[in-house]
Amino acid sequence: MFQTTYKEIQLPKSTHKLPVLLVDIQASQSMTTIFLANTGSRYEKKAEEGLAHFFEHMVFKGTAKFPTAKIIAETLDSVGADFNAFTSKEYTGYYVQSAAANFPLALDVLSDMLFRPKLRQADIDREKGVIIEELNMYADNPISHIADVFEQMIFKNRDLSHSIVGRKQTISAFTTADFQPFLQKFYGPENLLLVIAGGLQDLAKNEAGLVAQIEKALAKLQDERTPVKNPLPTITAADPVAIGQHTFSQDKFVLVNKNTQQAHFVMAYPALNAASSDRYALQILSTIVGGNMSSRLFSKVREEMGLAYYVHSDLDFFHDSGLFGCSAGVDRKRAEEAIKVSKAVFTDLCSEKAKIDARELTRAKEYLRGKTLLGLESSQNVAQFFGLRKLLRDELLSVEEVLAKFEAVTPEDVLRVAKDIVRENELRLAIIGDFKSEKDEESLRLAMS
Repeated sequence: MFQTTYKEIQLPKSTHKLPVLLVDIQASQSMTTIFLANTGSRYEKKAEEGLAHFFEHMVFKGTAKFPTAKIIAETLDSVGADFNAFTSKEYTGYYVQSAAANFPLALDVLSDMLFRPKLRQADIDREKGVIIEELNMYADNPISHIADVFEQMIFKNRDLSHSIVGRKQTISAFTTADFQPFLQKFYGPENLLLVIAGGLQDLAKNEAGLVAQIEKALAKLQDERTPVKNPLPTITAADPVAIGQHTFSQDKFVLVNKNTQQAHFVMAYPALNAASSDRYALQILSTIVGGNMSSRLFSKVREEMGLAYYVHSDLDFFHDSGLFGCSAGVDRKRAEEAIKVSKAVFTDLCSEKAKIDARELTRAKEYLRGKTLLGLESSQNVAQFFGLRKLLRDELLSVEEVLAKFEAVTPEDVLRVAKDIVRENELRLAIIGDFKSEKDEESLRLAMS
């Protein structure tokens, strides 16, 4: 079994009550130091779309102690560290993965990036071109683009609808005056979690010294900040499926006409929120449907019918909603057929003719167990495994406890969740491809009905 121990520690001398989580990985020589922020694109106003992602870029451009991007890179490259950041709809992360002995340097650089970034207008203006090209890259990739179009449709006029990267209009307009309030509001200890995961044996011998290092890093915070804890989106219904249906718009189909060699589609049903106790059963269901090369979708759509190169299930959990569906890239002339076959894989789950048996359930559990343990070979993945549960749900579970929750799922649980989610007239579909006629559009609509 994967050997980890974890605990939260207190910072007795600091006025900033930053949550700190230590995860010791026995025999590990690496360490990941990561700040997770309780903010993401869904918290942006319309004129701010893309700000959280842009800020993630800007902290690498220079800080009080490390004034340029080159100095930051050289400092971490000099010890062979991996470093990066990521932005999602509900959280952001900044990490350094290094040898355990280089933890003080990793913490020093990360804390300077988040607490004392330069945010110079010249750097902002230069980075606008970089981010717009990032946006263009996603727009030119039909797989990425149709996923964004799908989310714009299903979350229409809601905070989850817009692209994490933002829009060209908002990206082009950002100034230092936009970033400073964002930093003040969302990057205080109320919205942050520090996770240190890896070979902590030496640090654990001197926990007082470790606490002193963290308190020194937190001293970089400006006292005039008035950060506000990001509230979780309001959940207004007790039934998690009803929440998903409420959050989704009533739009159910969108076609993007583009001259591509393939047609790419995303289809999904309203599903569970991240706090649902049925999320473990749904993860198993998603594995059975399209999580691997022995899944139902892969076996039917690719192996049996030769309709697609890639086809897989999709599963997203948000604070107040979720979705469960699939994506595929197919010959445009067979798109209607592929949609019908893919939909049938979902609807057949709820019928006796395609009942999930104990053997199929066991295979899915063992797959998730193996993938979980394999992923935790990396200290970065361990940090996120524990950190995101703590940040988003204030939940601390060991690896063994999470695996036990998968193991406890029964065939009846999976069938119940499938019937709750795969409901008539609740499927949504977005597709991109060379479809120019009204007849094409009508055929595609009928395929999903």
